[in-house]
Amino acid sequence: MNSYDLSLWIYNLALVPIVFFSILFMLLTFMNFLEKKEKKPYRKLAEVPFVTVQIPTYNDPVSERCVKKCLEFDYPKDKYEIIIADDSTNQETRQKLGAFAKKYPRLVKYTHRDSRDNFKPGALNNALKYTKGEIIVLFDADWIPGRCFLKKIIAPFADEKVAIVQSRQGFYNQNTNIVTRFASYLLMVHHTIVLPLSNRINCVFFCGTAGAVRKSALLKVGGWNVNSITEDSDLTVNLLMQGYKSVYLDFETPSEVPNTIEGFIKQQMRWCYGNMRVFIENASRIFGKRGLSLKQRLMILYITLGNLIAPIVVVMTFFGFAGWFLGDLKMFTFKDFANLLFTFTLTSGFLLMGLFVLYKRKQLKSFPYLIASTMSIGIVLSAANTVAIVRAMLNKKLGWFCTPKVANDKFVSDS
Repeated sequence: MNSYDLSLWIYNLALVPIVFFSILFMLLTFMNFLEKKEKKPYRKLAEVPFVTVQIPTYNDPVSERCVKKCLEFDYPKDKYEIIIADDSTNQETRQKLGAFAKKYPRLVKYTHRDSRDNFKPGALNNALKYTKGEIIVLFDADWIPGRCFLKKIIAPFADEKVAIVQSRQGFYNQNTNIVTRFASYLLMVHHTIVLPLSNRINCVFFCGTAGAVRKSALLKVGGWNVNSITEDSDLTVNLLMQGYKSVYLDFETPSEVPNTIEGFIKQQMRWCYGNMRVFIENASRIFGKRGLSLKQRLMILYITLGNLIAPIVVVMTFFGFAGWFLGDLKMFTFKDFANLLFTFTLTSGFLLMGLFVLYKRKQLKSFPYLIASTMSIGIVLSAANTVAIVRAMLNKKLGWFCTPKVANDKFVSDS
């Protein structure tokens, strides 16, 4: 077997799992297309619950904007509080947030740790010491919640078995560049297709922001797992194992996605690594724990192991190009074109899913950007996630990375 034949053999071998994932994407898209939108009325809450809004932040002056939006909630002022869980090392940011909190002593609490031990989950566990509410709402610093957010997010908690309620993510900087577009597309797919389907089978994964958690359920599973860099996914799996319910609400809150390739790749690697570790550390319970339905187990596998497609994409891309360079140059025949078209159709599941999402979001004009970013940034992301997967499988720690926020600079300059 010569070099060209070997490259072609490996390329075709990699096509098998690629086609499997592609068909899976098509199936999920088709299932979402057939899904009937039935708005289930939630049982009325016996009384308005006290809510604690937690905003974990690290050198993010833009978090002041988030706090201001939270102060505008259409919710009884004596029924909620806001905790700024600040891990900032920047003295100016610390002073700014602390001074802002002092203006609203009845509503806003400011906490600061002398060290960043265990990063975000550590900050959230520390904030629990000061938390009065049974319902905890979380926002990352860059989010811009609307006035009705609390009223909407608490509704499902009338059911005492509901432990997680997650809402939809929006993006105010989606059209900045090709990086923000691709980052938005990935999250749009998750929020438009995956989470609504998860909602039907009680397997909604908490996204760590723009959602709510029942405090008693959180404490029952030991709080936030400080050994996980995707503490939201880890919490979800543990709560589902305890028989709790998770709910997805389809209303949107604007936020920021990474606008640089470095920020985007590091964020995605953290999510990929963290979800892989969630599966590895809970595999025996995911497969053997009583109480989980088959559909729940399959969805957990999809969310925690879905990035396994990354190394396959890398192998297929590498050996596909290698075959071009190693093969003999010849005229491109109709048969070659037909084979290429057939292969592209079989492997275009992600693009079809993206096209459907853009259609539902009334953004079809963005489809060319989706193709371009998938064929470029998507390849780079696959290579990076391959590294994350290997590190996760070998249990080699991946450093915590706090995604830079462009709005920080704007907020400072505006103020």
